[in-house]
Amino acid sequence: MAQSTQSQIFQGPNPGFRPQNQIFIGPNPGFGPQSQIFIGPNPGFGLQSQILGVSPTPGLGPKRCLASLESQHPPLRGSAHASGGVGGEAGGGAGGAGAIPARAHRASLVERLRHHVARLEGVRHPSAAPEHHRAARDYVAAELSALGLAVDLVPFSFRRRTYHNVVGVVPGRDPRRPRLLVGAHFDSTAHTPGADDNASGVAALLECARFVAARAPAAGVEFVGLDSEELQTITGRYRVGSQALARAKRARAEPLAGALILEMVGYRDPAPGAQTVPPLLGIDVPRTGDFLAAVGDARSGELLAGFVAAARAAVPELPVVAYRTRLRGWLQPLTRLSDNASFWDARYPSLMLTDTAFLRNPHYHQASDTSATLDYAFLAMVTEATVGAVVRLADAA
Repeated sequence: MAQSTQSQIFQGPNPGFRPQNQIFIGPNPGFGPQSQIFIGPNPGFGLQSQILGVSPTPGLGPKRCLASLESQHPPLRGSAHASGGVGGEAGGGAGGAGAIPARAHRASLVERLRHHVARLEGVRHPSAAPEHHRAARDYVAAELSALGLAVDLVPFSFRRRTYHNVVGVVPGRDPRRPRLLVGAHFDSTAHTPGADDNASGVAALLECARFVAARAPAAGVEFVGLDSEELQTITGRYRVGSQALARAKRARAEPLAGALILEMVGYRDPAPGAQTVPPLLGIDVPRTGDFLAAVGDARSGELLAGFVAAARAAVPELPVVAYRTRLRGWLQPLTRLSDNASFWDARYPSLMLTDTAFLRNPHYHQASDTSATLDYAFLAMVTEATVGAVVRLADAA
C-alpha cells in the first residue's frame, strides 16, 4: 500500500495466533443416514492438526464426497506444479459442494502461502532493487502459467522506462459476460522486505488462481500482478501500473464486472485496542485487529454486497467489515491508497480487501515487515473467502 503524507503508524502487540479449528464428530443428518463425519490425526501437519472427512453419500455422487485421507491431503511441493488444488471439488455451482476450499486443506494452503511469501520477501523496488523486482514479476508470471493460465506481460511506460503488469486469464464459459479482475501489487517500497505489503496479497492471488483455474466459471477471471503501486517519485506518483491498466480498459470501452484488489491481507492482532479506527466513518468497527476490511465506493455497492455475502458464507469464522465511501474515496483519502482507486477513477466498480495496513500493522513500510510477523491462518481464511467470492461473482457476472 502506498503511503500518504498524512499516514501514521500505530503500534500494537501481536499476541500470536488464535486457535480457529473446531472438530465435530458424529452422524451428519444433512447428507443422509449413511454419511458420517470421522476424525483422525494427521501426522503430516503435527499433533494439533486433524483430518476431517465425509463418507460417500447416496445421491450426491463420488465427486461430492471426500473419499479418503489421501485425496484430502495431496502432496505439497509449494508451487503451482504441486498436485491438487486449494481444496474441494473443482466443479459444482456457486455455493454448492466444492464451491470453496475444504477445511481439511487449510494446513496445506497455509504451507503454500508461506512458500509464496518466502519467495517474494525482500526489497522489490524498481530503482532500489531492480533484479529482485524483476524476479518478483517473473515469479508471478511463472506461477500463473504453471496453473494453465494464458499469461501476458502487459507493458506500460513511466519516466522513459518500461514496466509490466502480469495478466493471467481463466476463460469463462460465456465470453459475452464481462470479466472479473483479481489484482495484487508485487512491488515494495525501497526500504522494506514487504511481507505483508504486499507479498501476502500476491500469495493469496496465486492460491485463488489455483482453485479458479480448476473449474469453469461462467465469466472469465483475470488474475493480475500489478507493478509500481508504491510511491515512485517525491511528487507523489503511485499506483502507476494499475492506472495504466484501468485507463487502457476504459479507453477500449472494455466491460468489467469489478476488480478485487488484495492489499496487505496477512496481519492479525486480536488484542483489544490493537485496531485504530479513523474518525467519521459512520460505521461500527471492531477495536480488535482480526477482521478483513472490504472497501468500495458508491459505484461498487453491488460488488461489495456480493463479496461480503459470499465471503461470509465461505468462511463464517472470518469477520468481514464492509465500508462504502463516497466521491471515489476523496472524503476518506485512506481508501485511495491502493490500486482500487485506479479502477474507481476509470469508473469501474472495485474493492480494496485489506487488513487495514498501518491502522493495525506496526511494521507497515518498515524493515520489520517480514514473514515472521504474518498470521498465516488468517491469510488462509482471507484466501478461502476470496475464492468463495470470486466463484460466486464470476458465475453471477
